[in-house]
Amino acid sequence: MEKIEKTYNVKNGGNLSVLSEFGAIEIQTAEQENVEIVITKESKSKSVEAVEKMLADFELAFEQKGSDVYIRGVFKHDREHWRKQFNLAKIHFLITVPQQYNVDLNTLNSDISVVNLTGAVRVKTSGGSLHFQSITGTVSGHTSGGSIEAVDVTGDVQVRTSGGSLRFGAIQGFISGRTSGGSIKVVDCKGGTDVRTSGGGIWLGGIGRNVTARTSGGSIQAALATQPESECSLRTSGGAITCTLMPDVAVDLEAKTSGGRVSTDFAMESVIQGKAPKNRLEGSINGGGPLLKLRTSGGNIHLQKASN
Repeated sequence: MEKIEKTYNVKNGGNLSVLSEFGAIEIQTAEQENVEIVITKESKSKSVEAVEKMLADFELAFEQKGSDVYIRGVFKHDREHWRKQFNLAKIHFLITVPQQYNVDLNTLNSDISVVNLTGAVRVKTSGGSLHFQSITGTVSGHTSGGSIEAVDVTGDVQVRTSGGSLRFGAIQGFISGRTSGGSIKVVDCKGGTDVRTSGGGIWLGGIGRNVTARTSGGSIQAALATQPESECSLRTSGGAITCTLMPDVAVDLEAKTSGGRVSTDFAMESVIQGKAPKNRLEGSINGGGPLLKLRTSGGNIHLQKASN
């Protein structure tokens, strides 16, 4: 195993930029005015000579400008030449930064983790999972092949993945989440939620302000903890919808299904003339308010009253 260690004196509020063609990145913080870098390169199979050659071909460059630190990791030869060896090698960036710092991280085929940071977080990977925890600031993340988890974030979260699930917990800001191949779970979001998936169910609990949720391949369960401030919408093409509201919530409801029934625990002032069809409800609840749209093509809809 080869280990590279660097230390740079910086001030709070600086920026760490990592641009690497391979390797997992782990960011942690400490009460210090240093950026401490520990990079390890090791083979998972000692008998494969090609892996050792790949690790030797991976070159690192470091630069400091004021309180900003830049790290670049590239293969001296074509990266594609080493593709067969990626699963047999491990490169790991363990970087400790001041608690008040900003990070801009970009790697390929590997995971990224950022914890206990006050600052802006921007990350991107083409083939790994993303993990954010205890962040005071905005979070922006993109992966093409892994799951995303964000827990205890005081700020807006904007993430996207093409091949994994999304999990959020204790988010004080607004959530924007997109996935093409996984489920979505949100617990305790104070700033509103906009989530969409093409291949899984959606579970939302303790949602504040407003919610928009879309899925093409699963059911939706959503519990709104507060009075909506503007239009909310839940839509699925392949499952049931259960929406739970506080007893005193005031909304205008539009609920429709093409393949089931619509029911509610609330008393409604219906705007539908005559006998209401089993698959549709329209009207006001508790005097009316922002529009609540519920749509599904393949299941039942139930508007549920939360217990006090």
